[in-house]
Amino acid sequence: MDRRRFLQTAVAGGAMATGFRSYAEPAFPSRPITMVVAYSPGGGTDTLTRALSKPLAKALGQSVVVENKAGASEIIASEYVAGAKPDGYTLLVCSVPHVTNPSLRTLPYDTVNDFSAVCLAAQSPFVLVVKPDSPIKSLADLVTIAKTRKLSFASSGIGTADHMSTELFCYITGISMTHVPYKGTGPGLVDLMGGHVDIYFANIVGAAPLVKSGKLRAIAVTTEKRSSLLPELPTVQEFTKKPFDVSAWTGILAPAGTPDNVLNTLSKSINSSLRDDSVTSVMATYGAEIVANSPAEFRRFINNEVNKWAEVIKATNIKV
Repeated sequence: MDRRRFLQTAVAGGAMATGFRSYAEPAFPSRPITMVVAYSPGGGTDTLTRALSKPLAKALGQSVVVENKAGASEIIASEYVAGAKPDGYTLLVCSVPHVTNPSLRTLPYDTVNDFSAVCLAAQSPFVLVVKPDSPIKSLADLVTIAKTRKLSFASSGIGTADHMSTELFCYITGISMTHVPYKGTGPGLVDLMGGHVDIYFANIVGAAPLVKSGKLRAIAVTTEKRSSLLPELPTVQEFTKKPFDVSAWTGILAPAGTPDNVLNTLSKSINSSLRDDSVTSVMATYGAEIVANSPAEFRRFINNEVNKWAEVIKATNIKV
């Protein structure tokens, strides 16, 4: 074989070898996975994610790192994950602001098209609470009184799930109240007890101890089903007779373009890990219920939530 033919053969062989190497990707996962939480350490979403990370690491055979990127109503974390490589190694742990943001803010990413759904992990209700001496003893009382005088309601910020719970209730019942946003659930509950606001559709974790100690009176919960934490309370939907299902949900997304087989592996592993005793005990503390659905089901959920809140935000003229 002459020198030129030898070189051509060598180059061709090298190209084939390179081609085979490019297709022979290691099985997923082959290295640590990072779960980016859109909230600060210590909160409900962070606590649930850290509890989940341990059995998930065991299920996947790789370590799972939890990284907090809080701020800007989940935008910082969402933008970071949207720009990550779509290989399943960087995931976003998000909640309600992810689906209300498109109707409230100009975003550096597309809420629907820049992400791949993995699964909806869990949901927990909000609970309508008032002072013990409040004349509001039922949802019917709330509607009647709100039509005679201007009431005020607390929230943990514009576009948050507790804010949207109240706006949806106002939208369905045809009443209007003054919004008083706070930087978190705690300050809102303090001002409610102090008489500075009239009502609060509060996170059930923060409100339940105050209800059980008699410092607040609970009226109803916002989820479609009654809560295991306060099972005696009716749902808002029982009163409105119209669909009303609002929760502090925790969902997991990946960057758009993540392969289906990777999404399915993640979804199945996360869903099985959610049923680990170490996770269910944390969820019970937060009054959360396991959802554990498929990528396709979570994708439909995201689309429905974006559309639902877009309608409410437009109708009630909510502005940031």
